[in-house]
Amino acid sequence: MKPPRLSFALIVTIASALAAPARGEEAPRGVRVMTWNIWRGGDRAMDDADPAAKLAKQRRVAQVIRDSGADVVAMVETYGGGEAIAGELGFHFRPRGTNVSILSRWPIGRDLSVYKPFHCVGAVIEPPDAPPFALYSVWIHYVDDVWTDPRSRDGRSPGQLVADDGPSRLDEVRAILAGAEEKANGLPLIVAGDFNSNSHLDYTEAARDQHGMVVPWPVTREIEAAGYVDAYRACNPTVDRARDRTWSPRFPEQIQDRIDFIFSKGDALRPASAVRLDEAEGVWPSDHAAVVADFQAR
Repeated sequence: MKPPRLSFALIVTIASALAAPARGEEAPRGVRVMTWNIWRGGDRAMDDADPAAKLAKQRRVAQVIRDSGADVVAMVETYGGGEAIAGELGFHFRPRGTNVSILSRWPIGRDLSVYKPFHCVGAVIEPPDAPPFALYSVWIHYVDDVWTDPRSRDGRSPGQLVADDGPSRLDEVRAILAGAEEKANGLPLIVAGDFNSNSHLDYTEAARDQHGMVVPWPVTREIEAAGYVDAYRACNPTVDRARDRTWSPRFPEQIQDRIDFIFSKGDALRPASAVRLDEAEGVWPSDHAAVVADFQAR
C-alpha cells in the first residue's frame, strides 16, 4: 500500500517551524542548507523551447526554495536555470560547468572548487550569524541502475551490489573529499548533492523489513570514514523508507530510495534538524526531492 503523502500546507508548516527567526531577532547562530537536483534546469526547463514556459518552471523552483527558508542551496542539474532562479530569489549564484552550482542569500566567497567542473563546485560562505564554512555542491555519476529499474536487484546479493557499484565512484568521492579537505584549510565543511547512491545507514539490519537486505553501500561508507556526518540521518535516526526517500516523487513506480545527501564535517556547525521536501502547489517541479538541514554554531 502506498503510504499517505504530506499535503503542501503541512510541508509549508514544517518548513516554517524549522525556519530561523527573522534577522535582527535574538536567535541561535546557524544556517539552513538545501540540496536539490532540480531536473534539467528545473522541471526539464532546458528541454522547453518556449522562453516563457521555461521561466515559469524556474520560478516554481525558486518558490520551493523560498518557501523552504534555505539560506544556501547546493544545486544539481542547474543546466542554464541557475541565474533565473537566483534572480527570482535575490540570491548570489556560483556555477561551475553546466551541472552543479551554489546559490546563497549571502555573498559567495573565494572559489574552493576541486575535481571536474561537471561534478563539483565549492566556495566559502560567510553567514552573519554563524562561522564561515566551505560549501560543496556535487554530483556523483551512476554506473549501475540499482534504484530505478524495479527488477535491477533480482538475483543479486549484497556483495554483488557493492561490487557492481564500481571503483570509479569511489575514485570520484575520494578525489572530491581529499581536494575539499585541502582547499577548506580547516574551515567547517558541508558537502551536499546528488550522490546517485544508496546509504549504508538505511540498509541496516534494523530496516531489513523495509529494504529487503543489508547492504554496506560503499560511497556513503567512504564519506563516513572520512569523518563526515549524514545530517539527515543524524537528525532522523530511525529509518523510514517512505518518509526518507528522495528518488523519486515523479516516478513512484521505480525503486524509492534516499540518494541525495547533506554531509558535514567539523565541530563549528552541528546538524540540528533535517527534512525532505517533495510537494508544492501543482506538480512537484523535479524528479528528485529536496533535502533541507539546519546547522547551528557550537
